[in-house]
Amino acid sequence: MKDKVVFWCGFDFTQFSMAYYFQKKYDCDMYSIVDITNTTKHFFETQKLVNFKKTWFIHDQYEYGKITPNIEYLKNFELKYNIDLWKLAINERMFYGFFNYHKFSSNEILSIIEQICRFYEKFFEEVQPDYFITKLSAFHHLELFRQMCIFHGVKVLMLSSPKTPKKNIISEFDTKFDFVNDINDIACENRSFNELRKELDSINGKTSTRDLAMNYWKKHASNSKLKNIRTLFHYFISTEKNLQTHYNYYGRKKFTVIKNTIELLLKKNIRESFMNKNFSKTPSLDSPYIYFPLGIVLERHILIDAPYYTNQVELIRHIVKSLPVGYRLLVKEHPAQKSREWRTISEYKQILDIPNVTLIHPTFSDQKLQKKCSLLISTAGGSAFEATFYEKPSIIFGDAIYSSLPSVTKANSIECLPQIIRNSLNVKVSSHDLAKYMKLLSDNLIDFNFAEFFTEFVERFAFSGGYNDVEIDETELESFFKEKIDSLDYLSDCHITKINQHKLMKSKT
Repeated sequence: MKDKVVFWCGFDFTQFSMAYYFQKKYDCDMYSIVDITNTTKHFFETQKLVNFKKTWFIHDQYEYGKITPNIEYLKNFELKYNIDLWKLAINERMFYGFFNYHKFSSNEILSIIEQICRFYEKFFEEVQPDYFITKLSAFHHLELFRQMCIFHGVKVLMLSSPKTPKKNIISEFDTKFDFVNDINDIACENRSFNELRKELDSINGKTSTRDLAMNYWKKHASNSKLKNIRTLFHYFISTEKNLQTHYNYYGRKKFTVIKNTIELLLKKNIRESFMNKNFSKTPSLDSPYIYFPLGIVLERHILIDAPYYTNQVELIRHIVKSLPVGYRLLVKEHPAQKSREWRTISEYKQILDIPNVTLIHPTFSDQKLQKKCSLLISTAGGSAFEATFYEKPSIIFGDAIYSSLPSVTKANSIECLPQIIRNSLNVKVSSHDLAKYMKLLSDNLIDFNFAEFFTEFVERFAFSGGYNDVEIDETELESFFKEKIDSLDYLSDCHITKINQHKLMKSKT
C-alpha cells in the first residue's frame, strides 16, 4: 500500500514548490491542506504542477458569523487529544492582543476552533495519513493540526531553523531533534570554545540569529517609498475578497487598514525619537549584570514555545524581583522589532520605571552584552544559545531546541526564579557539552535557507511580501521552480531521507 503524505501549502509556497520535485521521486498518494487568500486560491483550484489526490482549503472549513459553539464537543476534544484550546486561542495573534480590526467574542473564537477541529477529525478519519510535511507552525490552526498528527501517530516533517540563520532542520518538533533523547548519547572529541565559535561562524556565515532577523525584516518591511506606493496602489484597486472568509481578515476594510498603516508609520517615528532620547547607547558593562534581550512580538518562539510568558514587561518585573543584590538587569530592544513599528511608548516607560533596570538601544552590540554578562535570560530565543559560546549560562521560559545543554535551565515557575538565578550564576559552561550539541546539530542541518527562498518568492510574486492576496501564474511559477531546481530537488531528497529514517526506526521497535 502506498504511503499517504499530506502537504501544508501556505503563501510562502515552500512545501508546494518542494512537492513538485518530491512527486517525481517518491511514489505515494499526496494530499494538501491549503492556507492562502481567495485570489491565490484560484491557482490551487486549477494548477496541474503537483498531482494532489485531494485538496482542502482551511478557510472553507468555518463560517463567518457562526457564534454558537458546542461546548461539550470542545470539552471532549480537549480530553481526547490532551490539547489546551484556550492556550492556542489566546496566543493566536489574530484573535487577541495585537490587531484591532475585529474584536472576537469568546463564542466566536470557540466556534471557529470547533469547526476547524471537526474538519480535522473528519480529515484523519478519511485520509489516515502516514506523513505530514509542513512549514513551522505559527498560527493556531496549523499548530493544532500538528499536535493532532502526533496524537494519531502521523510522522511530522516540519521545516524549521534551530537558531541557525542560514540552515534548517526537518523534525517533528522545532524544540528537539528526532531520534535523540539525551545529548550524553552523542560521542565526539572535546574542543575549545574558540574552535566551537569558529564552527558556529562557518554555519552562520558570521550572521547571528538577531542579524538574520533584522536582515529578513528589512526585506519584508521595506522602507522603499516606491515599493510601498506600488503595494498601496494595488491594494487600493483590489477587491475585498477575504473579509468574511478568513478570520485573519475580519474587519480589515480598506479605509481602516490604510488609516491604521499611516498611524503606525507615524507612531514608529515617534517611538524611535523616544528611544533615541531615553535608551542607553553606551551602557556600562563593568559591574555585574544579567542580560535580558527582548523578543520580537508576534513570534512563534514566544506565542507557542513560551505561551505563559508573552508579557515581557511583566516578565522583566519578575526577573528584577528575583535578582541577587549586586546584580543589575540590562534589557535590550530587538533591532528587528522595527518591523513591528517598535513597542508602545507606554511599554518602554514601564520598563524604564523599574528600579535596577537599564534599557539599551537596539543599535548596541548584542555580542558585547553576551560576552560581559554573568547570566543571560530569554523567553526562548536564539541569544541564549549564542551566549553559550561565550561561556555564559542561561535561563529560558519556554521550550528551545538547545535546552538539552546542561548550562541552559528552563524556568517552569516564577516562584522558583530567585533560586534558579542563583544556581545558574554558579554554572560553568562545558565546552565538551557544547561540542556534543554541535555534533548533533551538524548531523541534522540541511543546507536550505528558508528565509532566502521565501524572500526571492515574494519579491517575484507578491510585492516583496507587502501584499499577499495576488494571482499566481502557473507558467511563471513553473519557471521559478526550474530556476530553483538545485535547492528544491535537494529539499525533496532531504524529506525522503527523513521518511526513510522514520521507517527504519519503526522497523526496530
